[in-house]
Amino acid sequence: MLKGRILLISFALLLCSVVVNARERRDTEELFSPSVGRKLYELAYEIAHDIAREEKESQPAGANVDQAIIFLKATALLDKRAKYILPEMIKLAAHQNFQQDHSPLVTQLLGDYIDENADLEVTKDAVQYLLEKLNFREQRQMLLTDLLQNFAGKNTGFDSELATLIGSLTAETANTEAAQHFFMEAYNTNKYNRLAFKKLIELSAQQIDPAFYIEHLRLALTENPFNIDDALAFAQYAEQLQLYETAADAYGYCTALFEYLHPSENLPPQIYIPWAMTNYYTQRNQYKCLKIAEDVRRTGQFDLVLEAIAAKAAIKNGDTEQANKILKQAEHKALMLLEPGDNQAVQVSHEQLAWFYSFASPDANNALSWANKAYSAEPNSPTAAALLAYALVSNGQFDWAKTLIDSYQPTPISTLVKAQIELAQGQKDSAFTILKSAINDNPGSLVAEKAKQILTANGGEYVPPVDPDIVLTLIRSNFRHRIVPEFVTPGKLISVGLNVQGSSFTYGQEFKGSLSITNISDNRFIISDYAMFTGNIRVDADITGDLNETIPNLVSMKIRPSLPIEPGKSVIVPLRLVTAELKHILLTHPQASLNIEFTAYIDPVVTTANKVISRLADIKPAKITVTRPAVEITGKFLQNRINSLSKSRQGRERTIQLFIGLMLEQQAMAGSEPLYNFIYADWMPELLKSGLSYGISQSNWVTKAQVMAAMTSLPMDYDLVNAIAANLDESHWPARMMALYLLSKTGDSNYNKVLDWTAKYDSHELVREMAVALGGKMPPEKEPPAIQQTPAEQAQTDS
Repeated sequence: MLKGRILLISFALLLCSVVVNARERRDTEELFSPSVGRKLYELAYEIAHDIAREEKESQPAGANVDQAIIFLKATALLDKRAKYILPEMIKLAAHQNFQQDHSPLVTQLLGDYIDENADLEVTKDAVQYLLEKLNFREQRQMLLTDLLQNFAGKNTGFDSELATLIGSLTAETANTEAAQHFFMEAYNTNKYNRLAFKKLIELSAQQIDPAFYIEHLRLALTENPFNIDDALAFAQYAEQLQLYETAADAYGYCTALFEYLHPSENLPPQIYIPWAMTNYYTQRNQYKCLKIAEDVRRTGQFDLVLEAIAAKAAIKNGDTEQANKILKQAEHKALMLLEPGDNQAVQVSHEQLAWFYSFASPDANNALSWANKAYSAEPNSPTAAALLAYALVSNGQFDWAKTLIDSYQPTPISTLVKAQIELAQGQKDSAFTILKSAINDNPGSLVAEKAKQILTANGGEYVPPVDPDIVLTLIRSNFRHRIVPEFVTPGKLISVGLNVQGSSFTYGQEFKGSLSITNISDNRFIISDYAMFTGNIRVDADITGDLNETIPNLVSMKIRPSLPIEPGKSVIVPLRLVTAELKHILLTHPQASLNIEFTAYIDPVVTTANKVISRLADIKPAKITVTRPAVEITGKFLQNRINSLSKSRQGRERTIQLFIGLMLEQQAMAGSEPLYNFIYADWMPELLKSGLSYGISQSNWVTKAQVMAAMTSLPMDYDLVNAIAANLDESHWPARMMALYLLSKTGDSNYNKVLDWTAKYDSHELVREMAVALGGKMPPEKEPPAIQQTPAEQAQTDS
C-alpha cells in the first residue's frame, strides 16, 4: 500500500509542471520520425497477434484493440508515408469485439488504402464492418452506392464486390431488373466473380446466352484447375451444346484430374462413359472409344454400355468385324455375370441388357424379354418402364406402350417412344417436334442417335437449338491458346519461395522476410476462395543451436490479391518473421548462438499424423535458414558501451536494446542451470540498469520513445519506474505516450488517477486517447477546462 502511495505521489509531482503549463503547451510542432513510427507499428502488430491468440482462447480483447489503433495512428502522424500500416489498421479498426464505433476511421482508411494492388481480404473486412454498423437495408444500400461512386476505378475487384453487394440488397426489394444490372456490372468488371454469376442465373437463367455461360465455366476451370466438379460442369455443358470435340477434350481433362486426385481408384463411369460418347460423336476420334474401353477392361471392370459405344465406334470406322466381335464378347460376359452364383461385384442389370438389345445390338425379341424382366424387378422405375415401352413398339404393340409411358415421368427413351407412336398414327409434325426434344434432352447418347435416324428416315431434319459453330467461334476468341487447357500438376503451375535479405543477423537486428508465389504456367493464376490456392499462408520456425524450440504458426495470414498473376509474374507477400514467441526468444537470449529454419506452407492442412503439409501435395514447403550469432560479453565490452552512451548518439538505441536483452536473459536464467555459455557477474544488473536509465532520461525524444518501446517485456523495479515516470513530463508527445503505456504495466491500482488526469488534461489527443484505452476515465465532452486540484495535491490528501 505504501509503495503504491509513494509511486502515485512520485507520478503526481512529476505531473505538476504539466498541469501548470497545460493551457500553454499544445504540441503544435509537427514531429517526424519514421524509426519511432516503425517501433510503434511493431507494438501494434504484437498486440494484434495477441488479440488473435486471445480470440482463439475466447478471451475479451477490446481494450487492447484500442491501444493498437492508437499506436498505428501515432505511426501515421510520425511518418506520412507509412502506408504499410493501413492493412493492419483496417483489420483492427474493423474489429467487431468492442463497443466503440470506428466507422468514420474505417471509411477514411479504406479510401487511403484502395488502389489497384489492394488486398481484397482487407477491403472485405472493412466493408463488412461498415455494413454491420447500420440497421436498415436502405442505409446499407446508400453506403455501398457511395463507396462505389467514390472509389470507382481504383480497383476492379473491389468495384465488382461492391456491385455484387448492392445487387444482393436490391434483389431483396424484388426489383429484379435493377438487381440484374448490378450483378451484370459486377461480373463484367471481374469475370471470376462467381457469386455475381450465380445471382444472375438465379434471376434470369433463361436469358443467359450459352456462349456467356460456357465462358464462365471455362474461367472457373482457369481459377481452379483441380476442382473436379468445375471440370465436369464445363465438359457436360459443352456436350449439351453439342461441341463434341471440346467436350471430349474436357472429359479427357477430367480423366487426368481424377487420376491425379485419386491415384488408387478406378475411373468412374460418370467420366469414362461421356468421354467415350463425346469422342464417338466427333469427326475423327472414334478410335479413342476403343482405347477407353480397353483401358477400363485392363482395370478389371466390365461396363456393357461402354462396350456398346466401342462397338458403335468400330462400325463408324468401317471395322464391322471388330464391332461384331466386341458385341458378342460383351453379350456373353453380361449373360454370364447374371447367372446365379457368379461374381456379382461387377454390376450388370436387366435394364442394361434391355438397353443393349434395344440400342447397341438391336434384337426385338431379346429386348422385350429383358425389358419385361427389368420391369418386373423394378416396377417403379421410369427407365424400366420406358425400355419396356420401346421394346413393345419395336414389336408393334403401340397401345401397351402408350399406356406405360403415360404412367411415368418422361425420360429420353419414353420421349422417343411417344414420337414413334405419333408417327404410327400419322402425326408427323408432332412426332418431329417430339423427336427433336428427345435429341435435345441428351444429345450425346445412342438414344439421341436413334432419334436422329428416325427423324431423317421420315424426311425430317435436325438443327441444334444453339449453333455450335457460333459458340465455338466466340469461346475461341476468348481462349486463344486452348479452349480446354492441358492438364498439368500444381508444381508446374506455380513456384513458391521464401526469401530473407541476408543469412546472418546480429543481436537486435531486424530481418525482413517475404514469400514469393510465381506463375510459371502459360495461363493466368488466380488466388481466391474458389481457386487452386485460396490464399492461406503459414510459417513455422524451428530453432536449433544453443536453444531448441519449435514455433508452429509463427505467421498465419490470408491474402487475396485483386489482380490475377500473369504468366511469368509473381506476387510478393511481406512476412514479419521476428514476431511473437520468436521475437521474445531472440531478444531474451543475446548470448545464445541460434539457427532458425523457417518453413512456409500455402493452404496448409494437418494430417491425421499431426504433420503439416500443403493442401496441394506437389507444392513443397518453402524453407530458409538464418543464423543469429551470440553476443560475446566482457566487462570491458559493457563498460565501453556505457561510456559510448554519453559520447555518441549513434548506436545508442542498439546498445540500450542489448542492455534490455541482458537483463531479460539474467531473469530467464535465474534459479536454473544455464542452457548455454552464459556470462554473468553480480555487478552487471546495476550497470545495465544505469545504462537503461540514462537512455530514457538523457537521450532525445526519439531515442527515449524507441527505448521505452523496447522495454515492454521487461519487469520494472522502483528505479526504472521513476526513470520512466520522468517522461510523463516530456515535451514531445510520443515519449509521454510510451511512458504512460509502460507505467500502466506496473499493476498499481493508484495509477488510475494518473490515467484519469492525463485523459482529461494532456495537450495531445493521442496521449489522452491512450490514457482512456489503458483504463482512464473518459472526460465529459463539454466539461470546463479549469483545474481545481493537481494530482500531487490529491495524493497528499489521500495520504
